[in-house]
Amino acid sequence: MAILQSNKERTLKLSDLNPFITCGLCEGYLIKPTTITECLHTFCKSCIVTYLQDSEDNTCPSCNTVIHETNPFDLLRSDQTLEDIVFKLVPGLQQDEKERENKFSRTPSTKTGSHLLRHKENGEEPPRKRSRIGKDIKEGKENYHRDDPQINVCLNYLKIGVETEKDSPVRELVRRYIRCSSRMTIGHVKKYLKLKLNLSATDQVEVMCNGEIMGKDHTLEFVYMTRWRVKAKDHSILTLQYRPKLDFS
Repeated sequence: MAILQSNKERTLKLSDLNPFITCGLCEGYLIKPTTITECLHTFCKSCIVTYLQDSEDNTCPSCNTVIHETNPFDLLRSDQTLEDIVFKLVPGLQQDEKERENKFSRTPSTKTGSHLLRHKENGEEPPRKRSRIGKDIKEGKENYHRDDPQINVCLNYLKIGVETEKDSPVRELVRRYIRCSSRMTIGHVKKYLKLKLNLSATDQVEVMCNGEIMGKDHTLEFVYMTRWRVKAKDHSILTLQYRPKLDFS
């Protein structure tokens, strides 16, 4: 009798499966599912990337587990199997997503996300993504990190040879001193140098501290605490060096 019952078809409603195939951030069906390897929670790729770019603590939005201290993107993995399951379960979702991507690619000035997904089967309007930026504005937090701990930084140009200087657009800054958030990363410093020196790309320049090349995801606070050797009261300025990227090929 048990065997006969196990072979009997069972019909499931899509609404019963929604908790397993929807994103906890936008509450729409998962598009390009991306899993955090530390806690195995899964979100839309665009949702989790945007969340981590805006986040200051690099934690999972579902369980607050710290993903990675400096580079949480290294611990994100796409789940192609889950994406295939979602597309098979939700009629028309894959085709709708392709149409949205095509429309988005034809409109490069569009600043919204590439997908507004159906969350219910009855044809209701798709759910809106939760805007962290909007929430910060309501709470009065749109102050460009002025409330963050500040740090003084000196950017010194490191000369590496006359011939190299002739071929490189990297030059000494007119103003070497900046004051900024301690959460600013080396990647932000390289973008700052790109802007001030009119470079074509951020990878044209390397940023160093005490002769060691710094990774783009290191925050200035991390560099100050772990790489900067002078911490006396009269030497509170973090000194970084920059130079043209060396090509050893």
